Amino acid sequence: MVARVGDVRVTVGEIEDQVARQSPFMRARYRDPAQLRDLVQNMVRFELLAREAARQGFGDDPEVRQATSQAAVQQFVRERFDERITPESISTDDVRAFYEAHPEEFSRPELRRASHILLATRADADAVLPQLREADARTFRSIAQERSLDAESRARGGDLRYFDDQGRAPNSTDPAVDAALVRAAFGLTEVGDVSQPVEIGGQWSVVKLTGRRPAEHRSLEEASPSIRLRLWRERRQAAIDELVERLRTQAGVTVEYDRMRPIRMDPPESLAGEDEHAEVDEGAEEMGATDESAATDESAAEAPPEGEPTP
Repeated sequence: MVARVGDVRVTVGEIEDQVARQSPFMRARYRDPAQLRDLVQNMVRFELLAREAARQGFGDDPEVRQATSQAAVQQFVRERFDERITPESISTDDVRAFYEAHPEEFSRPELRRASHILLATRADADAVLPQLREADARTFRSIAQERSLDAESRARGGDLRYFDDQGRAPNSTDPAVDAALVRAAFGLTEVGDVSQPVEIGGQWSVVKLTGRRPAEHRSLEEASPSIRLRLWRERRQAAIDELVERLRTQAGVTVEYDRMRPIRMDPPESLAGEDEHAEVDEGAEEMGATDESAATDESAAEAPPEGEPTP
């Protein structure tokens, strides 16, 4: 025993544990005996204040009880789950099995991003074509917002977002882009190129290529770290959920949600400068890849608002 505060003892082991919890830089300081003595005095000081807080009834404060329970739960989860179910506990065979069962998650076809302006007649399209070929991304969007007959994309300045050669957006259930627009976009060579007018259901569209992403495939070796972490998180969460469900049954938990109806919430205040229609760059999330077209994607720097929530 190094120190005593009432019936509480400060032992060598407790001091070593306290030092071990510090950063490497702080641990080095305790080679100085004076610093180590200061540490012991701080431990004694903390115990004195804790005893006085308890004597004055602060231990019964709801916030204190909540903080204590929270710390207990965190320690329980750490020892019961985090130290038993680790990323290293996921076997190579399990990683390989997941990789082989989900090939679509590790391969991505070539993607194109394009904008278009839909006009009533071929003559209208031919008339505006020279201007569109000279237009930068901002001007093209402005013309689309003013003249395009496609109500859905007009609000986005004609932006069709990224799509594959079937017109499908990655990780999306949105309707496919019209096949004629897809052919036009994939027929263009360089970002910024503008197509000849394309007929769509008796109307005519001019297409501008605004982005490209090459096809991508991640090998098992490349994908293994992310798969291992994913399986670890899933198994850890499943183990916690299983325990909670068992405890719920044992405790006979009942919840009557109808009684929550009187609860009223104030509407959230908009954050200053927050763009409520922030654009989401679809397609890169699942692959965990950066946008290879960022340097040439005309839409990246001046993308129009798309009204999609940030994940």
